[in-house]
Amino acid sequence: MSSATNSATVYGGDEINAIVLDGGSYATRIGYSGDDFPKVIQNSYYLKTPTKTLFGGDMELPRLNQEVIPIMKESIINDWEGALAMYKYYFDDVLKIDYQEQPILITEPVWTTKDYRQQLVETFYEEFNFPALYLARTPACVSFQQGRLSCLVVDIGHDQVSVVPVVDGICLLKNSMKTNYGGHYLNDQIQDTLKSKYLDLSLVPKYKVKDKTATVYPEKAEYVERSLPENITKSYDQFQEEKIYTEFKELLLEVPEKKMNSSNAQHMASVKELYGQDDSKRMIEFPSGQSLEVSMDRFRLADALFDPAAYPFKDSQLAEKYPKNNGELSISSPYDDYRPLKRARKAESGQSTPTPAPENGNASTVRGLSQMISHAIASVDIDLRTSIAHNIIITGGVSLIPQLTERLHTELLNLNPGLKIRLHAIGNANERTNQAWIGGSVLASLGTFHQMWVTKAEYDEAGVDRIFTQRFR
Repeated sequence: MSSATNSATVYGGDEINAIVLDGGSYATRIGYSGDDFPKVIQNSYYLKTPTKTLFGGDMELPRLNQEVIPIMKESIINDWEGALAMYKYYFDDVLKIDYQEQPILITEPVWTTKDYRQQLVETFYEEFNFPALYLARTPACVSFQQGRLSCLVVDIGHDQVSVVPVVDGICLLKNSMKTNYGGHYLNDQIQDTLKSKYLDLSLVPKYKVKDKTATVYPEKAEYVERSLPENITKSYDQFQEEKIYTEFKELLLEVPEKKMNSSNAQHMASVKELYGQDDSKRMIEFPSGQSLEVSMDRFRLADALFDPAAYPFKDSQLAEKYPKNNGELSISSPYDDYRPLKRARKAESGQSTPTPAPENGNASTVRGLSQMISHAIASVDIDLRTSIAHNIIITGGVSLIPQLTERLHTELLNLNPGLKIRLHAIGNANERTNQAWIGGSVLASLGTFHQMWVTKAEYDEAGVDRIFTQRFR
């Protein structure tokens, strides 16, 4: 194609800095390829008032009749109008991008549909004047950031937890898994626990508090409310209240060494003795000035990631948000992800990597984090299983909960005794939360990547099917 040759001529130099856009359920990241960190990191929400649309820090001021609307759901654009408004704001007003000089790389999860991908490409070509673009799978970007082209990417994010095998930079869609037991699930677990167990606890958001006096639960909260407009919407109040649960999650949660919930009375007694000690207690102060001491609950809440079925919600409305999920995805792929080589085995030779024990594939099964990873490892071809198990990359903001990787490593060893399990998790919190964006930055800055950019002319000439199956993999 002549258009492909032209694009290589235009974008082949190192002086071209592509734009990298990584949209997540909790935060959206925008920056330049080759940089270590994105220039823009903002919540994937926007504030809509009767007269204007606001983003970032402008969302903190309470106003009349303002609605907080999420842009993404499970890392897929849910509100196209809000997404385009946010991108235009950061492209034009913040970064002041020269569209004619800079192509754009957009990350996407593996569960996007063909229709969604087509709409994404067409929308960017029509609404913006980028000369070329590329869609990169988020797990592939993480693998490039780590320098491991074959690995298992475990992304513990806000709306979902995903497990995706990557082989030579290509995501194996048919072996990928996803559940909704992620950061938002933990926030709802925290909300459910605080409201059902600590009845006199004040969970008033920070924006409502003008002045406060320090108290310790079960003492009543003593604070003075701020004078506010009468028409504060429910969505804005919930958005501010959610920050309380996020702070609780980030400051207090810690993963226990082993499963906490059990029918064994002796086990429960040992757990209570271990995690009820003084050195396990932590204190948190809420915006109302009321402090709460927490010990067992901060471990139980984190344990819900590994055993969701053992921690049902008391609030029926919250329970409805999380139907039973075994993590298996139905992704139709127009091409074979991986074709194993046919090879003869000696009759006397043993199998060096025995197949992990099969699990119940019933759709009603609830898989926790360790079970989902083990199932993904067992589902890939045996020729790949050893290298995949040896290169498990842990990423996502929720993975920063203390002791999570240690617990995960222990359980995976027990579930897969015939495999050498090795986890890779970046110690720097900023790098781990921005890992997909950094991988996209690395990918777009490679000298050989110029041939991957797709122009609108090439997109129109080659057709949707060919572009998506051969170029955007």
